[in-house]
Amino acid sequence: MKLSAVALALATAGSGVYGLEKRIVGGSAVSSSAFSFVTNIVIDGDSSTLVCTGALISPTVVITSAYCVADPISNKALASNRIAVGQGKISSILGSAGSKIELTKVLAAGYAIPQTVNVHPGYNSIAYSDNVAVLVLEKPLVNATSANVGAKIIKKPSTTANAAYTAVGWGATSNDGASYPNQLQQTTLAVGSKSVCSDIWAPYTNLTNSLCLAPTKPSSNVCSGDGLLVKVATDQSVGLAGILNLVATEDDVPAVKCTEEGAVDFFTTFSNYIAWLTQITPLKESDFVSTASFSYDSADIDADDQSSSDSESDSDSFSDENSLDDVDSESSDASRNFKFAAPLVAMASVAFGALF
Repeated sequence: MKLSAVALALATAGSGVYGLEKRIVGGSAVSSSAFSFVTNIVIDGDSSTLVCTGALISPTVVITSAYCVADPISNKALASNRIAVGQGKISSILGSAGSKIELTKVLAAGYAIPQTVNVHPGYNSIAYSDNVAVLVLEKPLVNATSANVGAKIIKKPSTTANAAYTAVGWGATSNDGASYPNQLQQTTLAVGSKSVCSDIWAPYTNLTNSLCLAPTKPSSNVCSGDGLLVKVATDQSVGLAGILNLVATEDDVPAVKCTEEGAVDFFTTFSNYIAWLTQITPLKESDFVSTASFSYDSADIDADDQSSSDSESDSDSFSDENSLDDVDSESSDASRNFKFAAPLVAMASVAFGALF
């Protein structure tokens, strides 16, 4: 494994975070009403604009990645007047991707400047540690009420190999970041084994606040920092599992391209930060932690992604039953035959769509 030039750039370029490509590639459109808690977070960068995704866990509290709202050098929170939070399509706000935001235009569209920006004190952009942040708004967004926020944190997300999750969000719809979607995007990811994921990113071996997943079809993957990981409960409420922390391959941490062969995705799990959330917000645990039941089906892997041979060695299997040390009982029937063969993540270099 090697530290790529992208990671080094984060350490040396003061505005480096704003120049990175950030998207879920190859997503499909989904109704925003199904995920009414999802927010756009627009950051006024030094020379361009960053757009990422957050989730309302109350009408005035948004959880997101620290990567989104922290300075890439100091790892400290950006000034709140450089951040705008809202909902709906981004194209009507920015005009074109990468352009500077006009604060008056953004506010007129119903966006809000956060009252406080809280980056986790353990966040480090080089070590990819504690990549979580919370924005507290002075007042609810338009139509953001407790009735339609509708998302709570999953206290124990499944770690069973091949368990399916959904990543949702907003972001550029092309690799060059030239435009944004008019509809929320989604893609399906599947949980990988601890052993294989640790081989790709060694710190994962000892992490309790991270979940490793991989794409389930060609040309569809999260990318660089802000895919929101969710799961629909048996009562049809939506649970929040985490936020994208890192996309990596065996040779590059982070991945130079999120569509690289062998790329896997590491998410920061929100459940590890419940105590911190109660300290920095007016919320109680019962306000934002789900009590619903979640059933984790096995992910449907695209036929083109299946291994070409059933005789592959166990070391090539993405899901190693014996490597999982915290298996959710509700998903114990999930398949263990998800192969980590090269075809699984042979992604097209041209994106169909993108989001955070």
